[in-house]
Amino acid sequence: MKKYAFMVSASGYYVPGLKALLNSIEDYGLDAEVVAFISPDVDDSRVIDWDSYNRKIIILRSKGENDKVEMVVDRFKRFAEVGKEYASVCILDADMFLTANVKLFFKIAEAGFIVAGSNGMIINFDKNYQEAASIDLAARDWSYPQVHTTVPLFLSPKDLDWLEAVFDIWRPDRLDDFLLLNILGIRMSKYERMLVMPPYMFTGIHHWQMKPETALFEKAGLLLSGTEEQVYMVHGKWWDKKWLLGLWDTMERYLQTEDMGGRCERKTKNAIGLLKDKFEYYLNGENL
Repeated sequence: MKKYAFMVSASGYYVPGLKALLNSIEDYGLDAEVVAFISPDVDDSRVIDWDSYNRKIIILRSKGENDKVEMVVDRFKRFAEVGKEYASVCILDADMFLTANVKLFFKIAEAGFIVAGSNGMIINFDKNYQEAASIDLAARDWSYPQVHTTVPLFLSPKDLDWLEAVFDIWRPDRLDDFLLLNILGIRMSKYERMLVMPPYMFTGIHHWQMKPETALFEKAGLLLSGTEEQVYMVHGKWWDKKWLLGLWDTMERYLQTEDMGGRCERKTKNAIGLLKDKFEYYLNGENL
């Protein structure tokens, strides 16, 4: 059995993010391979020079019929098929990049546990959710403290049945892949072996990497949260100017609503600037 693999899906819009991710893996990816599930507009050496990386990259090609569905849901089936060849895998999105060594999480998954990134909130998977997913949890309410985002997920081969289950029951007019993955994880008892990392360490979802209390900063060469916990990944469309403008507008409203002063605003601005600089560093391959 091969050791480890990063698995990522990408369509053309995500090419800048995919480049930054691949370059960050060169820094922190150990001896792991990369499995890339790509749409036709990415399948070109002029878009990404796949041969320039110091690791094996396995290309899985989508049909290109419906990128949104294929990139979101079909990837689970393809990753489950290929993932059985590895001791453990890490599933990522193309708008993510690594900021620290993640070998420990591969090893935890290899030992039979699951490592995920927290969604930063608790959801009650009540009867409404259960009916939408056609899943019966044998309880009217199920408040779930381990709510995780779709990715990252560190998994061993024995947990790839989870991904197959998402592919088998997902319907476009019902729950999205994130909610379905969570409720399936309850039904399949995946949560019993799941370690869920804080959002500012793995995903930054709900702006946890730039809210003043947990805003990221750099210290002695390490990227840290406001609570001085090491940050392993960053998530966001940092190449997209419209997304960046919307990001600051959202944070400005948050700061005003919460009645936070100038010091908090500086923390948020510094975090956003730091993350954008980190992204551009990897996008431009300055580490190579």
